[in-house]
Amino acid sequence: MSGAAALSPRVAARGRRSAVALLAVVAGVLPGCAVLVPAAPVAAPAAVSGDPAFELSGRLAIRQGDQAVSANLRWRYDGQGEEMVISAPLGAGSVEIERDKAGVTLRAAGKVERAASAEALMRRTLGFALPLDGLRYWVRGQTGPGEVAVRIVRDAAGRIESFHESGWDITIPMFSPAPLDALPRRIDIASQELQVRLVIDLWQVQPGIARPSP
Repeated sequence: MSGAAALSPRVAARGRRSAVALLAVVAGVLPGCAVLVPAAPVAAPAAVSGDPAFELSGRLAIRQGDQAVSANLRWRYDGQGEEMVISAPLGAGSVEIERDKAGVTLRAAGKVERAASAEALMRRTLGFALPLDGLRYWVRGQTGPGEVAVRIVRDAAGRIESFHESGWDITIPMFSPAPLDALPRRIDIASQELQVRLVIDLWQVQPGIARPSP
């Protein structure tokens, strides 16, 4: 006896009802059907302009050659100077970097170092240097000033996804949820000697990010 013949009338009826229900679902979702409800328009992400103050916190992963380190990051920029705290997990120590018009101060392991250049000071004391001048713009989804960025790629919403600037490859694979969807949620930067990933968990931004009028 075949499998079709073995079906009881009740099972066969249930199968027909399932098929009808499936066809109804398909008919409701196929493009062009009268029952299709158009999606609500999605507003374009806000634009980041100028050099607005911000504060963020997140997580860093830094790789240099065969050495890798993970740390927490808190970064505050007030439009004039900035303070960055890089702390190891579980309270295993921290590095504080402050920069203002007078120069840069780095505090770590009870020692205080000062210099005119943040990158030179970080390289001397930490063994690596984050490109703070550019990174301040990159973390806000912008290229740096001076129009030196090349190979700029944008997504369908006009946000910058990747570019190359001053010896660094910058990629923004993830953006924050609305209403801060112009700001990166994750940013990866890489040079010939250093790879850095920053995942931003919290954004606080001063005016300078505005959504255009419809």
